[in-house]
Amino acid sequence: MLMLGRARGQLCKLAGRRASSSPAYIQDGPPPGGYPEVKYKKNIPPKGPSNLVLIGSVSAVVAYGWYFTIQNIYARNRLKVEQTDIRMTILPYLQAEEDQRYLEVKALSDAKERELMADVPGWEVGKSTFDTVDWVRPKSLPWQ
Repeated sequence: MLMLGRARGQLCKLAGRRASSSPAYIQDGPPPGGYPEVKYKKNIPPKGPSNLVLIGSVSAVVAYGWYFTIQNIYARNRLKVEQTDIRMTILPYLQAEEDQRYLEVKALSDAKERELMADVPGWEVGKSTFDTVDWVRPKSLPWQ
């Protein structure tokens, strides 16, 4: 216990001794062997996997994802090529069907035009009313 000299002197007077005969200050020292170590560090146990395990697992998941993404891109491109080949193969048949449909519609249109314009002198059935030499794809007829 640390006591100041003045306080000790007052205690000595009360006890009947002289204050000058005792030392001015008495200082307590550490106990034998010293004080125990003060624990100031956080002692938190590690939770979860280490950083290397996390980085490794994330890298593996990303590599797995990129691998299957690239494989799907290749498969999709092969399907696109196959679809294009199929379309190019059946294009002549589709065009022939469209030409046949056009001729049937054109015959119906000419018959209707012949019927409607029968009273007009000098009217040529099937002649274009447009002043162009370029072929223009005919639009669908409004009554069909």
